[in-house]
Amino acid sequence: MKSFLTLQSVEDVLAHLRSFKPCPEERTPLDEAVGRRLAQAFVAPADLPGFDRSTVDGYAVRARDVFGAQEGSPALLECVGDCPMGRAPDLTLEEGRTARILTGGMLPRGADCVVMVEYSRPAGKGMVELARTQAPGDNVILHDDDAAAGAELLPEGRRLRPEDIGLLAAFGVREVATRRPARVAILSTGDEVLPIEEEPRPGQVRDVNAHTLSALCRETGAHPFRAGLVRDDPEALREAVVRLAAEADIVAVSGGSSAGMRDHTVNVFTSLPGSELLTHGVSISPGKPFILARAPQGDRDVCLMGLPGHVTSALICARVFLVPLIERLQGCVRPEKNARVPARLLRSIASAQGRRDYIRVRLHPCETGEAAWNAEPVVKASGLMTGMCDADALLVCPENREGYAAGEIVSVEML
Repeated sequence: MKSFLTLQSVEDVLAHLRSFKPCPEERTPLDEAVGRRLAQAFVAPADLPGFDRSTVDGYAVRARDVFGAQEGSPALLECVGDCPMGRAPDLTLEEGRTARILTGGMLPRGADCVVMVEYSRPAGKGMVELARTQAPGDNVILHDDDAAAGAELLPEGRRLRPEDIGLLAAFGVREVATRRPARVAILSTGDEVLPIEEEPRPGQVRDVNAHTLSALCRETGAHPFRAGLVRDDPEALREAVVRLAAEADIVAVSGGSSAGMRDHTVNVFTSLPGSELLTHGVSISPGKPFILARAPQGDRDVCLMGLPGHVTSALICARVFLVPLIERLQGCVRPEKNARVPARLLRSIASAQGRRDYIRVRLHPCETGEAAWNAEPVVKASGLMTGMCDADALLVCPENREGYAAGEIVSVEML
C-alpha cells in the first residue's frame, strides 16, 4: 500500500493554487465577452454621457429664473424654441427664457435644470408659466454623472456581466482584453467505468464524473473537454496525461488518487519530467485523497489534479479546489464566494477535529425564528450521486470544531 504524504490543510492547498500564473490575455469581441474576466482595468476614455441631458419631458431653464415659483405665483418665461433630439441645440437661454425639451435631450447653453411639463401651462404670445421651484441639476444628468474621464470603472479580474457589457458599449468598445478561458482536460480512470452510452454489466458503472466535472468547469467559464477513459494501467495513464498536458492548462484525473494497489495517479504525475508534487492528501471530508502537482510545458506550467473517484468526493474537491484554480487562471483577483444564508440545523452533526467537513444539507422554509431556513443534513455515502442532488447547500464545519448541535443557527453555502 502506498502511504499518503502529510495531510495538508485546505488553506495550504489553496495557497498552492495561487502560485499558478493566469492564462494569457486575448482580444475578445464585445458580444462574446460576457463571463470572461478583464485582463486589465477599464478606465473611462471620456465623460459619460458626455453632455448634460434631461431626465423628463418639460422645459429647460435657469434655476434662478424659477426661484420661488409655485402654483399660486408661477414664473413667467418666454419659450424661445425646442431642443432637438440627437443633436446640440443651437440656442442659448438668457434671463427670463426657456426651451421645450424631451427626455434624453441635450440641455441648451445657459440651462442648468428642467421643470417637468406637468408644472407648466401656456400663457399666450410665446410665454409659458412654470409653477415649480428647481435647484441647479434637478431633472438633469450631467455630462460626467455616469463616468468621468480617467476614472477606473471596471477593475482587473472583473468577470463581465451583461451590465458591464452595456457600459463598455456606451464607450464604443468593440473588443475587450480578457484572459483566455482555462482549458481543462477531464480524464476518467478505472476498469469498472464505461461511457454513459453503454449498458453496464454487473460490477460496472457509467462515467458520471466526466460529465459533472465538465459541467462545473463550463459553469465557471472554462473550456473543458472530456478526454475519455483509461483502464487501471499506469503506462496507459501516463501516456494519456503526457498527451493532455501538451494541450491543456489543467489535467483533472478522476479516480486512482488514493493509496491502494490500483491507484497510479500520484506516481504518474511525479514521473513527468520536472514535475513537482504539491499535495497528496488533504484534511477534508469528503475528498481526502486529493492530489495536486505541477508539470512544466515549455514556458508555462500545467496543473495536474487528481480527484477521488466517488462522485460526491470528486464534486466537493472540484468545488473547493478546481473552481478556485480556474478562477485564478482566468484572472480572478479576489476569489468569489457563493451566496451564504443563515439556517437552523435540524439534527446534530459530529465532526473530527483537525479536518474540514463539507456537509450536504437540504433547506426547508422556516416561518418563525432567527433564520428563514431549516437545514436538514443529507446522510448518504460519498459514492452516491443523489446525495449531491438532494442537497441545496453545504455546511462547512471548520477544523477547530467537533460538530454542531441541533437547533444551532449556522451559515450555509448555496450550491
